[in-house]
Amino acid sequence: MRPLRVLLCFIWPHLVGGFLKTHQKRPEKVDSKANSESVLFADSNSAPTFNPDVIVIGSGIGGLCAANILNHVHKKSVLVLESHYLPGGCAHSFPIKGYDFESGPTILLGCTQAPLNPLRQVLDICSLKLDWISYKSWGVLGDGEEQWDLELGKDANNRIKFETVLSEQGGAAAASEFADLLDKTKPLIVPATEIPAMALRADSKVLFTLLVKHFRSLVKLLQLPDAGTGPFEPYINGPIHVVTDPWLRSWLDGLAFSLSGLPAARTPASAMSYVLWDLHRANGSLDYPKGGMKSLVNALVSGLGDDVVRLRSHVASIDVTDNNVRGVTLKSGESIKCNEGVICNAPLWNLKNLLAPAESSEDSVKTLLGEIESVNMTRSYLHLHVGLDATGIDQTKLKPHYTVFEKGMVGDAEHVCTELNMIAVSNVCNLDDSLEVPEGKIMMHAYACGNEDYGIWENLSKDEYELKKKERGEALWSAIEKVVPDARERCEVELLGSPLTHERFLRRPRGTYGAEVESLLKDGSTGVGGLVLCGDGIFPGIGLPSVALSGVSAANSFVSVWRQLKSY
Repeated sequence: MRPLRVLLCFIWPHLVGGFLKTHQKRPEKVDSKANSESVLFADSNSAPTFNPDVIVIGSGIGGLCAANILNHVHKKSVLVLESHYLPGGCAHSFPIKGYDFESGPTILLGCTQAPLNPLRQVLDICSLKLDWISYKSWGVLGDGEEQWDLELGKDANNRIKFETVLSEQGGAAAASEFADLLDKTKPLIVPATEIPAMALRADSKVLFTLLVKHFRSLVKLLQLPDAGTGPFEPYINGPIHVVTDPWLRSWLDGLAFSLSGLPAARTPASAMSYVLWDLHRANGSLDYPKGGMKSLVNALVSGLGDDVVRLRSHVASIDVTDNNVRGVTLKSGESIKCNEGVICNAPLWNLKNLLAPAESSEDSVKTLLGEIESVNMTRSYLHLHVGLDATGIDQTKLKPHYTVFEKGMVGDAEHVCTELNMIAVSNVCNLDDSLEVPEGKIMMHAYACGNEDYGIWENLSKDEYELKKKERGEALWSAIEKVVPDARERCEVELLGSPLTHERFLRRPRGTYGAEVESLLKDGSTGVGGLVLCGDGIFPGIGLPSVALSGVSAANSFVSVWRQLKSY
């Protein structure tokens, strides 16, 4: 299975939420302006009138992508069960006092210019229409007076725009070391530009699809050092390449941390290489769905048709008999059977409870649960959503996104990744005037991911919890104030999400950001007949492109290789 892991890692861009009968007519393209009222959901009281082919647990992006591929491409009936009252998982949006806040990611790439993002590939192959807004830079703010803009792409002379920043911020060798780094890592991105998400599947048969349709790309891949499966360390610490400039090393650590929650040396070389290439290619850009992340989730939900996504439907168990999945049982006691199987998009660690009834009798279940025990969680994350009075704010002087280094950028390999240092500030009202916010207001979102310790939030009284939020939220407020200095005076809505918030509303055990890269499951296969996994515990891991890819791979596993080959 090593080639599958290799190929999956190349598609990981990470910069940086009723059911239909098998032969139902494909729905019309979905308008990106569709609002929440136009998306039809079933509630927990709506019982299915027949058994779906595949049940999908969780309406996160991975689960919704899997459901759409199954329905649109493979013509299978699907039922998506979601415990929350809103779809989208970690990427969902929620309304508060007239603001439609985005709970999770707001930065995407590879969705417009020669789109390679697996998420965009799903939208295209399923004929789901979504308008995108592209932009070319974001701001970086350090401690003191440090401030610069990351300009993407190349100039008219085919020169990487980032070289100007390198010359100004880094040492004399920074620009040449970066150019050499791009050259040394260029072979790593070749398969990502040649192998589509639809070529993959979550079992060993993936080798047949690659040999039949992508033989040359597979050969290129296998000729890479260590077949491209290793970490980025040889590309910054040698022997392949050495980066000595302290500023450049710190920036690479910051970029890696936004991808994986780890410093550059521990991040997969393929992920780093792809992102560096995509940001600095000729048409490099960042992308944002018009209407916000809600429009993306709505497009995926609406594409499935009426009543496919059932909200407030908490799955209590996956029912396994004779090593085959028969269906699921809801917390309400309702039992739902499936014809072919279940795709589980819930966090891996929740499977211990979902499969508990079968554990005593099924060796394959015990083996699977044993593998999951070896998957390590990252730490949790903090989010601060604020609604601000925008009177007198000139949005043309602000960026859609900022990376703020509260304790400064330059330091050792762990400095950038220390808790509450690197904080993202999202200002998407700068991009999209169609977002749902009150007249004359803007919303901002600051977040620090992957380095918040769950333990400091445990066993607190109500008063202690509120004090802890005030204490830990100071760094997020400080980051926002670097963008809008009088933000606290302008604030009308303030919401801080702690690890306990994520555990409660997103079903994330200990509020985890996801699985550590080193211990991800290699694919979604389980050894249990009809049970396939997807999501951020499956290689390539955390991020919208990664979970979309795992969803596509899971869906393709429910058809034969030949049917898959004919589908794209």
